[in-house]
Amino acid sequence: MIRGYVDPGFSAVEEAFSANFTERGDTGAAVTAYVDGRKVVDLWGGERAPGAEWDEDTVVLVWSATKGMTSLVIQRLVDTGRLDLHAPVTRWWPEFGTGGKEDVTVADILTHGARLPYPPGYEAVATADGPAGWDRVGDLTALLERAEPVLPPGAHGYHAMTFGLLLNEVVRRATGGTIGEIFASEIAGPLGLDQAWIGQPPEVDPQVAELHLTVPPPPTDDPDFLAAMAFAMSSEGPIGRALMVGPSGAMNFAETGNDPGFRHVEHPAANGVVSARSLARMYAMLAAGGTLDGVSVVSAESVESHSAEQWRGEDATFLAEKRYAFGYMLPGTPTERFGPAEKAFGHPGMGGSLGFADPEANVGFAYVTRHMVFEVAVDPRVNALADALYGCL
Repeated sequence: MIRGYVDPGFSAVEEAFSANFTERGDTGAAVTAYVDGRKVVDLWGGERAPGAEWDEDTVVLVWSATKGMTSLVIQRLVDTGRLDLHAPVTRWWPEFGTGGKEDVTVADILTHGARLPYPPGYEAVATADGPAGWDRVGDLTALLERAEPVLPPGAHGYHAMTFGLLLNEVVRRATGGTIGEIFASEIAGPLGLDQAWIGQPPEVDPQVAELHLTVPPPPTDDPDFLAAMAFAMSSEGPIGRALMVGPSGAMNFAETGNDPGFRHVEHPAANGVVSARSLARMYAMLAAGGTLDGVSVVSAESVESHSAEQWRGEDATFLAEKRYAFGYMLPGTPTERFGPAEKAFGHPGMGGSLGFADPEANVGFAYVTRHMVFEVAVDPRVNALADALYGCL
């Protein structure tokens, strides 16, 4: 079932990966880790779809782990002088400056402080009911352009989908290219990330793993808690709206992620399609200060500044404490843990996928899975793998 390799001294990671299948419900997944710029773990196992083995070329949609890829594109554009973090969005996108949004900066979007965690009126375009409408990226962007902020001044609330819609329009206006195009030409190509896309090419479809979703039972049967969670996840609640849940209340994210029409367009917040191998290599470059195997993507100074904490507090979407750098998420809160690494930065994806860099230990790590487990807590599968890796260092 388990294929690939681990370097001598890292067998504990293979044992934890195997236990994910026998004890923690995994059905198809991969994990890769770099230490000191060297790949020391590269494992895959299970099925990419019922009856089809997950093989070395399998890739999978990783939902919000895409935000780490997008954040690197923004970091590179800032590092090369093509974007200014602290300039208002209207410098490049003047039509955005309506309804009280004229002072929103690129940094605000990166720290989920643009106060637009959902596009008002999204129900008429696309919802979590299924894949219909998600290819209407221009229509969703237009809703954001016309919108008034939906959160009060100073609030930060996780922009699950709008993070990518907003940043992609800024990048398109500033550079003439999209986030997916710049990622491909300036990051993936030079660094050799041959299995990583934002806007997946149609010819890759046969390699893409089929997602499936499990919703575990709630952690308590307290009626007040259950009622509060039901509201939060509904089309009227903060999490549900950020996830663009429709009036039906359905959350058919596996069906949406499995639809080629969703994967082939660019949603730079949520539809990255990658292998663990490519995602870990990206973070290995960041852990090493922006250069790997002689390929320089960003400066060491930008790695330090973009991975530093910019905001910490109660997130208005999750109603829980979060820590944000410039686009990257940081550990150290009850719902965010990147192994035992205290100075890591990266991004998890809905359902369990995770990529992160740890400059202190010079680790680049990625875990990707087709078995989405819909829960707020840190995924026990990725916890087990990261803990095993750090136990080997």
